[in-house]
Amino acid sequence: MLKKTVVSLFCIGLSAQASFGQLRVEPVFSIWDVNLGQSVSELSDNEVGEIACGNAGGPPGKALKSFVDFEICPPEQSGLREVAFVYDDEQDYIAKALELEYRSLQGGTSVFAHPVTVSLLVDDAGVVQGRRIYTDNRISDYERRTAFTLIRNFKARYSDWALSCDDIPMKEGEQPVGNQFFHELCTGTSPDGSTQIAIEASYLRKKGQLGIDRQTQQVNTGYFESQTRYEELLAPYDPVIEP
Repeated sequence: MLKKTVVSLFCIGLSAQASFGQLRVEPVFSIWDVNLGQSVSELSDNEVGEIACGNAGGPPGKALKSFVDFEICPPEQSGLREVAFVYDDEQDYIAKALELEYRSLQGGTSVFAHPVTVSLLVDDAGVVQGRRIYTDNRISDYERRTAFTLIRNFKARYSDWALSCDDIPMKEGEQPVGNQFFHELCTGTSPDGSTQIAIEASYLRKKGQLGIDRQTQQVNTGYFESQTRYEELLAPYDPVIEP
C-alpha cells in the first residue's frame, strides 16, 4: 500500500524525498523554477494555483487568467509589473490525507517551510526581470514569530554571493519583543555580476505596539512585527527594500 501511495505521488507530478524519517512533498512548480530572463509565455498556468497582480506582500490585486495577462497589473516606479501566484495545493490535500505518517514542507505556498507570498517582476516585453518573496502575515501569531528567521536560509543559499549585512538601529518608538530585537538588511551581487538581491528581516515592536494593555494589564497578542522580505533582480534593475 505504501509503495502504491508513493508511486501515485510521482504520477501526479509531485517529487518526494525522505526527510527525518518522513516523506517530504514538494510543490509541482515553485518560485525557484522560474529563470530570470525567461518569458512569461513559457510559464505553465496549469502548474500553479491562483495568479493575480501582486501587492508587495499584501493582499493580491486583480485576478489574472494567465501569466501572459501581466499588462493588466499597474507598473511600479521601476516600470516592472508584479505578478503574484500561489502554489498548486493538490499536494496539500494528499499530505492531509496521509497526515498520520507524512507531512508537506508547509501547507500552501512556502519557502524553507515558511509561509510566504511569491511574485514575479515582469517588464513590458513580458520578460521576468526579478522575483519577490515576502513572509505571509496572514498566519497565526505562533507561526509568525519565526518569520524573521527565514533570512538565515537565504544567507545560506547565497553564501557565495559575498553578502553585505548591516544591523538596522532601533528607531524612535520601536521596542524589543521581550528581550529580543532583530533588524537586518543584506545586499549582494551574483558571482557573474548579472543579478542583485536585497533581504531584510525584522523582529520587533513598532511604535504603538505595546506588549501590555495599559488599561487591562493583559498581554496584547499579535502586537509585534516578524517578517522577512526578499527581492532579486537582473541588472540594471536594483532591488528596493526600505528597512
